[in-house]
Amino acid sequence: MCNDLGEASHCCVYYSGVGAIFTFWCVLMFHFQPFYIAGLGEDIETAKSSATGACYAFAGLFLLSAIGIIYDSRSLKEPITEDPTEGYQLSKGDVPNYGTST
Repeated sequence: MCNDLGEASHCCVYYSGVGAIFTFWCVLMFHFQPFYIAGLGEDIETAKSSATGACYAFAGLFLLSAIGIIYDSRSLKEPITEDPTEGYQLSKGDVPNYGTST
């Protein structure tokens, strides 16, 4: 699945994009309507700063993943010119005939 930088970056760009959007929504909720979030109590400022830090982390990971996709797309990969199956064939001799009548 994640065999090279491009594949890993494609996976991370989706994950970090969704994470950044979700944590940004949390920051907005903590800023404008913290009374709707049960269990916060007096820790509203701590929750705001934690959600903001997480949003920055996801946005940074999104940016790094996008750079990884661009970098990997610019790297030159040599196409395979030979057919690896050329000249390959199964052996026809000494094969048992299980279940067949001859």
